[in-house]
Amino acid sequence: MLIPDFLKGGAIIGVVIGFWDKIKDILWRITAILVQRVEISTEDAHDAIIAYLVTHYKKLNTYDKVYGASNETYRNGKFGLVAFEKFGQNTIFFLSKKRYLGFVRIPFLFSQPKEKPQTDTTQSGINSTKIFSVITCLRGTIDIDAIVKEAAQKRNNISWQIEEAEESANRFDIFYLPSRENDNHAYLYKNNVGYSWYRQNQYRLLGVSADEIGRELTTQGSALDNLYFPDEVKKLIEVIALWVKSKDWYKEKNIPWKRGWLLYGPPGTGKTALARAFAEDLNMPVYVYQLSQMSNQDMLTAWRNMQLNVPCIALIEDIDNVFHGRKNIMQNTAMMSHLFDGDEKDNGQENGGGSGRFSPLTFDTLLNCIDGVDKSNGVFTIITTNDITKIDQAIGQPTTLEDGTPTFISSRPGRIDRAIELTYMLTENKIQMAGRILGEFETAMNNVQAHIATNQKETPAQFQEYCSQLAIQEYWKQKEAKPEIHIGKG
Repeated sequence: MLIPDFLKGGAIIGVVIGFWDKIKDILWRITAILVQRVEISTEDAHDAIIAYLVTHYKKLNTYDKVYGASNETYRNGKFGLVAFEKFGQNTIFFLSKKRYLGFVRIPFLFSQPKEKPQTDTTQSGINSTKIFSVITCLRGTIDIDAIVKEAAQKRNNISWQIEEAEESANRFDIFYLPSRENDNHAYLYKNNVGYSWYRQNQYRLLGVSADEIGRELTTQGSALDNLYFPDEVKKLIEVIALWVKSKDWYKEKNIPWKRGWLLYGPPGTGKTALARAFAEDLNMPVYVYQLSQMSNQDMLTAWRNMQLNVPCIALIEDIDNVFHGRKNIMQNTAMMSHLFDGDEKDNGQENGGGSGRFSPLTFDTLLNCIDGVDKSNGVFTIITTNDITKIDQAIGQPTTLEDGTPTFISSRPGRIDRAIELTYMLTENKIQMAGRILGEFETAMNNVQAHIATNQKETPAQFQEYCSQLAIQEYWKQKEAKPEIHIGKG
């Protein structure tokens, strides 16, 4: 019996379909002799490689572009959108550096897999099984090892500030951790390079340069010169300026290149202002840790990522609002449950037991970050508190000589080197501040001199407000007293 041709064809098609996976594998093995496919398995590597390729290899402009804009602070004090093109979202053809036959550059392909992976917040990059991007090229036309190695080195050079162009750049910025504008964990991992997105080469800024973006400097000249502290505190401030420049000396002496200060005293005495002034004058970024909103994993991740951008300042404000001794007093509040129940539902593995409940930061984890086995080289830690009695000895307490004279040396050097009390203003500091604000207004200055003579206890914030109000009144009096000049027609 003859089998109809259409049945034969159907049988052949069925066999092909049944063995398609094996056939496809065989075809790919044959193709792989000429074509190399390289998979990039971590997001960090993906970002570093695409940033390297767009700055060091010629690309064909026949690709689908991705544009966006993000609100950022400008150096001129304004806040607005920064437009950019982002590379690495779609397929791009690059050309090899080597010319074949004397003039031909061979193209290669940088692309993403069909199913784009989501950021994995529970699995480390080394153990990741996801594919973030793929490089496809003719074998031997490009050196993949060299591209990956040099991409990592370039990314490190930016974060380590090795290159001269980066060393002269304005590094001052303020980062608040964690950010809850969207999802906290996505934020921490998305920003794990440790520095601002607009300094990363996978973004092409439109109409603005990276140096035009960032925090505005709040003072003219030296920010530290506009703060008024006793002479003994000023001497300690000068030491930090030397510390920033002494990395090689610390390494030579095998001393950890890190510092830690505990600033304590009433509100308004300049604790936070001092931290910001350090950052402005010494050209360092500030990482502000909001401990009440952080889990152990948040803290560990943020602290590790911060060290990609050293030297820097780690600012922990008002620690007594979170820890009384070693106890996290926020852990049982209704606010914590409200803030984190939703965010932590899918992160049970991190928080232990998979209950979906937020697990607040523990004191041991905080200590481990500040001064654990992995020394935080290049980090200047500043902790502030309004109530020194709430601070555990493990962080550090102020010490005194036998006669009761304060030494500024912490009881826990190496973790927190100095415990410095910032309190009410001295008379000479009041005179200095008043002279800066009211020097041009003689009558008001005389009134302030009389006020200073009463020896009232005032913080720098209180006294500055007092002087500022007088200065504003005198300024407007003078403006209103000036006659208007009318230019008559000839």
